[in-house]
Amino acid sequence: MSEQRFFLVYDPSFDDMDAEGCPAYGYVMLFNEQDAASYQSGENPDSAAVSMLFTDHKDGQISADLLGWAHLEADIFQTLPLGHFLGLMEQAAQVAIHSYRQVGQVPERLVSSQNSDEYLQFEVHFSADQQPDAETEWQLARSLISGRPYLDS
Repeated sequence: MSEQRFFLVYDPSFDDMDAEGCPAYGYVMLFNEQDAASYQSGENPDSAAVSMLFTDHKDGQISADLLGWAHLEADIFQTLPLGHFLGLMEQAAQVAIHSYRQVGQVPERLVSSQNSDEYLQFEVHFSADQQPDAETEWQLARSLISGRPYLDS
């Protein structure tokens, strides 16, 4: 499998709170950099996309829920199985929530690169006006890697 990149853009218009008062953060997954750059918060995109909600539960658990699909006829949805997107959502939720717990800010963007059927790598981007300092960023990286050898390479 050649490298595949996914762009998860934080969309606060999808943020929600569950019945237990646990915060949830909305993301939209786009499939190329141009679509991610032109995405407008709260709008149905003109391109293929998946919208999702990542919930930070009081008991420390993290969950990812599918909100919807845009442009189901797009090639990406015909060539990759649904389970592929659900697995990506699960891992992205872990990265986003752990990032929030570490620096107190929801990542503005996650860029996922997949070089094989099993290996995923995430770049975590925060908004330019609230970049974490170098020490906090290092602590975040260490906490994301801890206990997850597939991220430590």
